[in-house]
Amino acid sequence: MSNKFLASSTHELQQSLEDLNRKMQEQEIQAKAATLGLPYVDLHNFPIDLSVLGIFTEEEAAEMGAVPFYKEMNDLRLGAVDPRHPLLQEKIAELSKKNKVTLYLVSPKSLAQTLKFFSKVLRPKLATEETVKIERDENYTELFRALSAEEEQKKHNASVLLGYIFGAAMYYKSSDIHLEPEEHFFKLRFRVDGVLQDMLHLSKDLQRGIVTRIKILSKLKLNVDNVPQDGRITFYYLGKPIDVRVSSLPSAYGEEVVMRLLGTGATTLKLKDLGFSAQAMEVVERQLQKPNGMVITTGPTGSGKTTSLYAFLNEINDSKVKIITLEDPVEYKLPGIVQTPIDHNVDFDFAKGLRAILRQDPDIVMVGEIRDQETAEVAMQAALTGHLVFSTLHTNDAAGAIPRLLNMGIKPFVAAPALSAVLAQRLVRRLCQNCKKPAALSPTVMEKITYLLKQLPKSSAAALPKELQFFHSTGCEQCHNLGYQGRIGIYEVLENTEAIQALILKDNSSMAEFKKVAVSQGMITMVQDGLLKALQGITDVEEVFRVAGEG
Repeated sequence: MSNKFLASSTHELQQSLEDLNRKMQEQEIQAKAATLGLPYVDLHNFPIDLSVLGIFTEEEAAEMGAVPFYKEMNDLRLGAVDPRHPLLQEKIAELSKKNKVTLYLVSPKSLAQTLKFFSKVLRPKLATEETVKIERDENYTELFRALSAEEEQKKHNASVLLGYIFGAAMYYKSSDIHLEPEEHFFKLRFRVDGVLQDMLHLSKDLQRGIVTRIKILSKLKLNVDNVPQDGRITFYYLGKPIDVRVSSLPSAYGEEVVMRLLGTGATTLKLKDLGFSAQAMEVVERQLQKPNGMVITTGPTGSGKTTSLYAFLNEINDSKVKIITLEDPVEYKLPGIVQTPIDHNVDFDFAKGLRAILRQDPDIVMVGEIRDQETAEVAMQAALTGHLVFSTLHTNDAAGAIPRLLNMGIKPFVAAPALSAVLAQRLVRRLCQNCKKPAALSPTVMEKITYLLKQLPKSSAAALPKELQFFHSTGCEQCHNLGYQGRIGIYEVLENTEAIQALILKDNSSMAEFKKVAVSQGMITMVQDGLLKALQGITDVEEVFRVAGEG
């Protein structure tokens, strides 16, 4: 009995001390509010309206240290522990467009007590839509020139600046947005036609607000900044929705954010627009007309492999066939095609996904990437059993794909009949046709080019002019002074003929042997294909050698 009495007394004493500490903290905050000229409220026993609380997300409230606690008509009242928090100031500016907003000072304990109610909130969209809308075009070259001044940057909040960043990315036809924290500034770079371009140095003071705004829009955890996170945003550019894949990464000076713009260009891309030579096009079209077999595209990340496969699918998409894709992730939506995303969270990988979709009676299958022996084996068996299979592989050239598959453990007697063709590709920047001019190359470079072009197979039917003339672009207003506009593929296409099959079945054939036979059959190498495009003024020699090496 005495123990129960003692425990009860101890509990009452602890409760009394907690109440006393809370009252002292409230008195301290009330005095602080008076010095700041702000009203004060104790939310401890305040009757919180959950529909009002739902104006903020729980993540926003926790990050800003603020909650909406009262709303009647247009009278909205917020409680905050730090009234100067930059994200809170931005939120107030946003809400003030439709409400009279009054800010109250609250204690940390009072805020913590109110945050517990978020678990009961059914979230209607009472706040302004969590998205970015760019409703008119700007001259972003002039805008960014003005924003290079730090004083000009500070005139805009994080939402406005993010809108400018997205709008400029569309204006410059950027594929990726990089926000990179440095010691003294926050660097913005765009990847344009495969090359990163410095765009703007933002004030270090803006870093937290911009990153937080991106994390809110992409549903990332605001209170986590020490592990990588992935999310998605959809913004609207002149009424058109643009999907963005977001990746955050901890760094020495704060979180780095990279955003990939997932456009819709590949969904309407035609085979003839890819840039195949006449000889390569003939091989590709022949393979696409087959009812079965496997076509593989190879190249590093960002070389346009998936875009090529989408163009193949567009070419053969028909109501009479069923096409299923397996992708990680689904970057472009293709009408009339079943597209299945990989989900590593539930152990749904390429091998398991491929087995599953083969039970769906497809005619044509696209597997985003062959990463392991199991996926390769299932894909090869599918190609042997009446399916047309497309996939990608990471090798430097077309000839290297076959030894790579054999090294993965694919049996030669399976690979030889299953494989139809291998394409290797890179993307080179197109010269701006507005400022393109003839270029004079050094004798050493011309000697190298002449040697490479002399090696062209006679059966390739490539016609060379008597005098080799190449071009370069100096840059103009039309190409934003970059000298280039858009990209085009350079390719080599290895067709699996009887001679190639014989090499596959022969034990330990080298990559050099596969390449030698392919060239003897008329295959133009990537470097040669690039140089032929440079002769036509489509690209320049420097770009070909940068992307494909020097043969």
